[in-house]
Amino acid sequence: MGIPPVGPRLTVLTRALGLGAAAVLSLAVAAAPSAAQGASADAVRAAGPATHPAQPARAPHPVLTCKAGTAAPITFTPQLGQQAASVTVSGALSLTGCTSPDNSRPRLRSGKLTFTGSALASCTGIKSATGSGKIVWKDAQGVVLGTSTVVPNLAGIDSYNPGDVLLFGEITDGVMKGVRTAGNATPTTDISQCSAKGLSGIEGSGTVSFITTS
Repeated sequence: MGIPPVGPRLTVLTRALGLGAAAVLSLAVAAAPSAAQGASADAVRAAGPATHPAQPARAPHPVLTCKAGTAAPITFTPQLGQQAASVTVSGALSLTGCTSPDNSRPRLRSGKLTFTGSALASCTGIKSATGSGKIVWKDAQGVVLGTSTVVPNLAGIDSYNPGDVLLFGEITDGVMKGVRTAGNATPTTDISQCSAKGLSGIEGSGTVSFITTS
């Protein structure tokens, strides 16, 4: 009985080993990206959530501006004199032609502010004001939209106009809560004789802005 030649068997075995090695190599190559992706995911998880730079605080800006004029004289009891004294203050302002520069309050077109309080005042200025006021807001058709409660805040204000007590403050409740108020007004009352004769009331007109920092 003859011995079969070994050449063909070696050829087949070599081919089989070659195919097996190629398959193993292919599996290794295919597994490498998955392992790398797993390692990358682990690294991301270990690093924690991505952080974002803090947003800068917005600069103070007006959300509403209005023309302001006395609807009734701002009165002082007792009347103002040359020396500062404690007085009771009351008055009313009409707010008209209101516009919203940032379009956040487009429906507020007019309002009326009434105020009662007290302050340390003279012919040339006012400070240490306390009290509260109420603004009734209306739209362009005169429909009431809501109210705001306002308290005076003259901190840091060098006021030379006793009527500023109605212009500088902060809304503590209602529409635009947290917003500050600031304005300017020119007296239409003759105040030139205040030091000599005293002054029991004042009228004027100007503008007022409602300012937010948020």
